[in-house]
Amino acid sequence: MLYEFMLPDIGEGVVEAEVQKWLVKPGDEVREDDPLVEVMTDKATVTIPSPHSGRILKLHCEQGQVAKVREPLLAIEVEAIAQAEGPELPADGVARPISTLAAVKESRLKSLATPAVRAFARELGIDINTVRGSGPGGRVTKEDLAQSTQSLGERPLPRADAVGSVDEVIPMRGVRRRIAERMAHSKRTAAHFTFVEQVDVTELGVVKARVGAAARERGVKVTFLPFIVKAVVAALKRHPWLNATLDETRGEIRLRREYHIGIASATEQGLLVPVVRHADRLSLLALAQEIDRLASESKEGQARAEDMGDSTFTITSLGAQGGLFATPIINHPEVAILGIHRIRPTPLVRDGQIVARDVMHVSLSFDHRVVDGHVGAAFAYTLIGYLEDPNLLFMEMV
Repeated sequence: MLYEFMLPDIGEGVVEAEVQKWLVKPGDEVREDDPLVEVMTDKATVTIPSPHSGRILKLHCEQGQVAKVREPLLAIEVEAIAQAEGPELPADGVARPISTLAAVKESRLKSLATPAVRAFARELGIDINTVRGSGPGGRVTKEDLAQSTQSLGERPLPRADAVGSVDEVIPMRGVRRRIAERMAHSKRTAAHFTFVEQVDVTELGVVKARVGAAARERGVKVTFLPFIVKAVVAALKRHPWLNATLDETRGEIRLRREYHIGIASATEQGLLVPVVRHADRLSLLALAQEIDRLASESKEGQARAEDMGDSTFTITSLGAQGGLFATPIINHPEVAILGIHRIRPTPLVRDGQIVARDVMHVSLSFDHRVVDGHVGAAFAYTLIGYLEDPNLLFMEMV
């Protein structure tokens, strides 16, 4: 009997997914719950298992193709399905799943690894299922692969032939495609304007050093970022139009009453934006722990669907490569984004004297359709005030 397996409704408002990698091919025999395909949504990468045992007849989508929810993914030849599966077969004799959400279960792969690590293993010529993982839950990491390579006699890494080499063609797929689509949409729709100013964070640095020393005794590393998140939340409470999203289809501005702060994180797959939920309710210590967890899971390719999306404001940092300033692109459908840059000793005038202070530039991009220039500037200087005077910031903390 022919069974047409549809792309399941994975939830979280997902309406489509990109086929990242087929784990089967026509003619393969599969058992129930065997992994069929890896797909990527706006939220996360999901491995979809087989709902029945049978033989793969046809794959309806190519790798890199975007499939719609409840559209056919592949055809499976199966034995008769129990009556409990659903009503009698339709007239065409083709069985179709009744409840697709239940089909998305944890796949039983021989090893746990991210797509990037699996690609690296293939490049090295290593069977990843023979490598013991040292990561969380036994996940195989690149370091594990490197150690495995050394144990096999320092196998050289593959390299391009210098003679007669050709350009490398990399398909625009996965996270990179999602980033391109979202950034292009934001630039096409939002009326960007950017405000740049410098911030004297010398006093904040003193407070951070004291807090950091106490936090280390509890096993927590504190950076400037938790303080910046707290300052952003305090400023958003005073300027609620910045904690908003814009629905162009309905022509509605939604002022958000919750503070979900996106933290842009650079990964091997591209720039991801995991979200600190209810940042206003977290202590500095809890905030530092949550930011560290999100960053670590994102870099290891383990970002969870519940940690992605529905942010109300985003912070992006270029760290040591931050330069003087940049013009960050708004994380649609938000209406503002904060870019933070490298802190460096800078000569400033204080009480008529030139002194060296620790200075950081901030770049704020706003959607001019929602945020007027003077409103954006007022938010910027409120934020700067909290960062330059930690006493004011602590007064606003709950």
